[in-house]
Amino acid sequence: MAGYALDNSWERARRRLSLLEQHLDPMTKRRAIALGLGEGWNCLEVGAGGGSIATWLSDQVGPTGKVVATDINTALLQDLQRPNLEPRRHDIVSDDLPEGAFDFVHTRWLLHHLPQPDVAIARMVAAVRPGGWLLLEEVDFFPVHTSESAEYRDFMVALTDTVVKASGRDCFWARALPQLVARAGLSKIGGEGDFPLLQGGSPSAEFFALTAEQMHDRMIASGAISVERMDHALRLLASPDFWAFGGGGVAVWGQRPG
Repeated sequence: MAGYALDNSWERARRRLSLLEQHLDPMTKRRAIALGLGEGWNCLEVGAGGGSIATWLSDQVGPTGKVVATDINTALLQDLQRPNLEPRRHDIVSDDLPEGAFDFVHTRWLLHHLPQPDVAIARMVAAVRPGGWLLLEEVDFFPVHTSESAEYRDFMVALTDTVVKASGRDCFWARALPQLVARAGLSKIGGEGDFPLLQGGSPSAEFFALTAEQMHDRMIASGAISVERMDHALRLLASPDFWAFGGGGVAVWGQRPG
């Protein structure tokens, strides 16, 4: 995945990812349990990041199950010492996966970094065993356009565009995810959306502020936003008096026929 901007080797990457996990993990867990996740399942977590869901999956599947947690940079996964959890360096863009090997395949906030998400989805579908489940969770930032603050709107567009610049994509596309999954040959397709409120000073606000810290030089160099406008937006993100929508979540799941 050439040009990926949010390197997990960054000194504050674990903190940044932990903030995202606080927001997203409860929804991911609820959806996985609803699909029947249980003991003995073989699971694949693609783009495992900080490993919170991979660790939770290992608890759910127990000693008779297994979890493979992949990432292009496994720096944050190496300390996850569990007998049924295997960290594995893997690039979903270029590396194959074992055919029909997993009862449950999951990825979260990954596809918007990829130039051809449909190729990655096809690889993940092929890795699901007949009767197994695929769960995809993505973000579509269209709710940020409802903010009364032009500084916040401009900041979020500049931030997300800079993050995905190398892939040639944007962060305003996940509304198309249900159709992509429907074309992938799965059955029992379902989905849901969530549209979180963001308060300045909250963990979600800190997540975006840290992302901007990691991307600061690229954002300024690209001309997407000025230093003054970015500083103003960061002050908003730190103020408890500021409220806005964050990125909208789009979750889609389906079962491989069997």
